Amino acid sequence: MKIALITPYHTPPVRGNAVTVRRIAAHLAAIGCATAVYSLDTMTAADILSGIRQGAPAVIHAFHAHLGGRVARETARAAGIPYVVTLTGSDAYEALEDGRREETLAVLRDAAAIVAFDSSVKRRIADRHPTLAGKIRVIPQGVELPGDDFPWGEERFDAGEFVFFLPAGLRPVKDIGFALAPLAELHREEPRVRLLAAGPVLDERYGAAVLAELARHPFARYLGVVGRGAIGALYRRADVVLNTSRFEGGMANSVLEAMAFGRPVLAADIEGNRSIVQEGKTGLLYRDEGEFLEKARKLLRDEALCRRLGGQGRRLVGERFSPEREAAAYRELYGEVLLVGKE
Repeated sequence: MKIALITPYHTPPVRGNAVTVRRIAAHLAAIGCATAVYSLDTMTAADILSGIRQGAPAVIHAFHAHLGGRVARETARAAGIPYVVTLTGSDAYEALEDGRREETLAVLRDAAAIVAFDSSVKRRIADRHPTLAGKIRVIPQGVELPGDDFPWGEERFDAGEFVFFLPAGLRPVKDIGFALAPLAELHREEPRVRLLAAGPVLDERYGAAVLAELARHPFARYLGVVGRGAIGALYRRADVVLNTSRFEGGMANSVLEAMAFGRPVLAADIEGNRSIVQEGKTGLLYRDEGEFLEKARKLLRDEALCRRLGGQGRRLVGERFSPEREAAAYRELYGEVLLVGKE
């Protein structure tokens, strides 16, 4: 079975969409699907249509309804091929709520199937747009451990330092600056506290503001873009992994990866994080700065709690979020789409 994957981003390979598409493509190939990736950050819509016509896939699979989905819809019409759309957080919480709403709805109405990473996203879309409910399938993300070939050099932490690691691209939805004030307070109480941030600058204005704020806090470090072959070393060194997002599309790759490395997670109490972080079992959730500080302090001072949360998170990921299971679910969905098309 040939599958064309359309993604808004494929570079840098640390972006969430890029990580997801690369993983799915590799594991689909491992179970016999021939995949071709078409990325809007390197190709025009016309280039993608030409490539798909030449490659003649059975199904087009777009990631991000408003970005990848619009191209998939036009390509599918021109080439006579059904398309599937995987929703992102930006679709569910932004594009379907603002001036992009009608374009995004058109993509979803014409799709042969819609994929959500978690049932909370499915419910959100189905409640607001009931006619779409019957075509939404929940397929949880898989997780793969990134490599850990990182040259620490001057960036190495001392053994006694307690590191909060925040892996995220610098853009408003990730709200990286949120962690600074409560961690500054915790650092005043415990000088061994450190904040480590890593990720590409995806919004220049926001990125400049965050970097300036980070520079005012000596306990914080920003490492910029750290590749997939190296970022595993940062997870291993972290004592706690943070997620400060304002919304997620069901589950963040970084949270799944943190759990896979057995690291405790402190995450914003939002739908996407609640899908995998169970309070007091696989991590801790916060609703405001006060709760963030309280729970960060608890993790700093309770090594047994960190070990327990990390261990239970690792077991959860191993049981439910394998990339092999993810790929098999997508292959099954493609088969269903093709079967319906023949009726």
